[in-house]
Amino acid sequence: MTLTMIDADEALFKLAHLADACEQSWSLTADEVEERVLFFCDASVEAAQNIARAAKRLAMDDNLLADWSLAMRAADAIGMALRCDRKSVRLYTQYWEAIVDRVKSGIHTPYPLYCGFKSLPGGVVRRDEYIAFPAAQSALFWPPMAKSFAEFGLDESEGERVFSGLSASNAIFTLTSGNGRKSWLTTVRRADINRVELAKWLAPLADRPGGAAILEAARSNSLVHLAGGTDDVKGAFLTVYFEIDVETLLSRLS
Repeated sequence: MTLTMIDADEALFKLAHLADACEQSWSLTADEVEERVLFFCDASVEAAQNIARAAKRLAMDDNLLADWSLAMRAADAIGMALRCDRKSVRLYTQYWEAIVDRVKSGIHTPYPLYCGFKSLPGGVVRRDEYIAFPAAQSALFWPPMAKSFAEFGLDESEGERVFSGLSASNAIFTLTSGNGRKSWLTTVRRADINRVELAKWLAPLADRPGGAAILEAARSNSLVHLAGGTDDVKGAFLTVYFEIDVETLLSRLS
């Protein structure tokens, strides 16, 4: 193991124990599955320093890291996602409190919830803005979700039943468009998603790479987000995110 890898492992270990939440995700495309872990922290100097240290040791683009540092000044939370094979690093900023303040003032227009600063395989860098639609009705969030589900062999009508608890009051819906990407992300952690029914609905994924691990996560962990859409490089994709503990996160990186 190289010194750089050892330094990165040390930084990730510190970051994992500092994180306020950890997630594991699988992003499916027609040809492969990308497994990632995510560290999520309330915005603080210590968290920012640890994320930046880990990102630098993972050879993140310096300009991208500088842009994240600038965007972080107005953020209430920050995070880092890492492919388990370490071929990509993604930094995030969140502006949830700004949206809450706007809604309390009677402003329900779309507003950025997340910004993503992504160092992808092949030296590609991308900056994505996730635009939230406060109190989005199902007529807005369900059609793109159903389309992505169908593209990956998941039954739309059964999915509608599994996610029947999603509503304007508990679904946080964002759209991202531009830079060769058109996608959606729905946060479902506030809804009461039945794990048994979720795993049964996801069963068609079992024969895909990573499918067995996805089904196990669905049975044993809380579903946090779903995302999907199209990407110029990946084509159509569907991503599922589950909450995990620190020990599981570190084991996925070992």
